[in-house]
Amino acid sequence: MSALSQSSQKLGCRGRTAERSTCLRARRGTIVPTCSAVVRAQAASGVRIDVEKTSWNSRRIFAAVSIATPKSAVWSALSDYDNLGKFIPSLVENRCLERGGRTAVLYQVGAQDVAMGVKFSAAVTLRCCEHQNGGLPEALMTPAPAAALGASGSSAGSAGSVDLQPPSGSELASVEALFPYPLTSALGVSSSDITFELVEGDFQAFRGIWRMQQTGDCSTLLSYALFVKPQAWLPVALIQGRIENEVVRNLEAVAKYAEAQYKLKEQQQLAQ
Repeated sequence: MSALSQSSQKLGCRGRTAERSTCLRARRGTIVPTCSAVVRAQAASGVRIDVEKTSWNSRRIFAAVSIATPKSAVWSALSDYDNLGKFIPSLVENRCLERGGRTAVLYQVGAQDVAMGVKFSAAVTLRCCEHQNGGLPEALMTPAPAAALGASGSSAGSAGSVDLQPPSGSELASVEALFPYPLTSALGVSSSDITFELVEGDFQAFRGIWRMQQTGDCSTLLSYALFVKPQAWLPVALIQGRIENEVVRNLEAVAKYAEAQYKLKEQQQLAQ
């Protein structure tokens, strides 16, 4: 785990309680406007979500939320692999199996109600890799689909999804082999990324990125991109809506947890 430096924790709103409170109040529904994909915000949470149909049984899902903390606080939350299950609601089991340098291996189990009382449970072993300074090299990511630039996304819970032409041939091979580019990335802003990819589990493919970009003294844009391909016996259309809802809930939970932890540390520092 990359430890937070004390200087990083003191960035932003330290000692400026009123400014920090304003930042916390302003987060919901606010996304920096310099994003490479324009998507609709879910009114209740401020989480934005976009879905691309890549094949009959695979999807790319993109989401983003603005968090009222410095980037270091969000990084601290997402790189605390042993404790992800304490605040990410879709995880019913979470264990860090290995840890070394910039990598970790996690075992996670998620459960979702699919339909008519049927619960779908999926177990995965994921390899995580940290790219804290400068983000994941572009050569390891798919390019942003041109049709997605300026396309409208769908709010969680709605039936629609972005109308992008499914990739074919070499494009599809690239989609299945590389990490998905986070469409909501803020242009020209340095990023810190945590990638995850399937080692083994109940999917054919499960690969994605958590991207953190500091957009102000007390503001971080958290972008999420996922390529998911279930086993052939489970049509992705059956679980797509549930996955969208879980992604929204997870980003909400990360934002809430990071803000609460940052606020607690600020209070402790002010009390000293």
